[in-house]
Amino acid sequence: MPTAPAQRATAVPNDLEAYWLPFTSNRAFKAAPRLIARAKDMHYYTPDGRAVLDGTAGMWCTNAGHNRDPIVAAIQAEAAELDYAPAFQFAHPKAFELASRVAALAPGDLDHVFFCNSGSEAVDTALKIALAYHNVRGEGARTRLIGRERGYHGVGFGGISVGGMVNNRKLFGALLAGVDHLPATYSREHQACRGCAPSATSTASCSSSTRSSPASAGSATRSRPSATASSPT
Repeated sequence: MPTAPAQRATAVPNDLEAYWLPFTSNRAFKAAPRLIARAKDMHYYTPDGRAVLDGTAGMWCTNAGHNRDPIVAAIQAEAAELDYAPAFQFAHPKAFELASRVAALAPGDLDHVFFCNSGSEAVDTALKIALAYHNVRGEGARTRLIGRERGYHGVGFGGISVGGMVNNRKLFGALLAGVDHLPATYSREHQACRGCAPSATSTASCSSSTRSSPASAGSATRSRPSATASSPT
């Protein structure tokens, strides 16, 4: 277990009430808070110095590791040169440079970049771009948006409308009109049972003999990819 480098103790707040945490049971959290004071490489550190392995790279956004010296130096240098530039009627050279580098990585004719502050904002922006695109082409009636059950597309009004997580939208009324959802591609019983064989009427059908027979299980497993590929769900 890595040890925390020596440094002054981090103050622990004595009042947790004002901060409302997202996607968190706030009463339960504040009864037994899990606080992170700092991070280095692949670990977070609690206020008392205990290392916690960051197995999900923050929220999938710190894949290079935490507090890496070259990244820290680049952030410090940029903050000292230009901390913020407006994007309305103004721009700065590095924004164009980054857009060019991203466009060069994208396939085909995906050669324009619109920067956003979060995934939720990016999803809502993409929905607006799609609707506006058809509108300016004279096809303003093309407004139907299709999502998938169980899909997650952020927490903006557009994202939770096309998203398929019912609990994320059930308290907010009608949201966007003209949204449909296709079934999810995930089948719990099909993927949880090695002996499942696809049937015409269901994603998977199990029998006791299939479950208990290694040969049958192997056969079903080998045939599953083609069955999954042809499944409409």
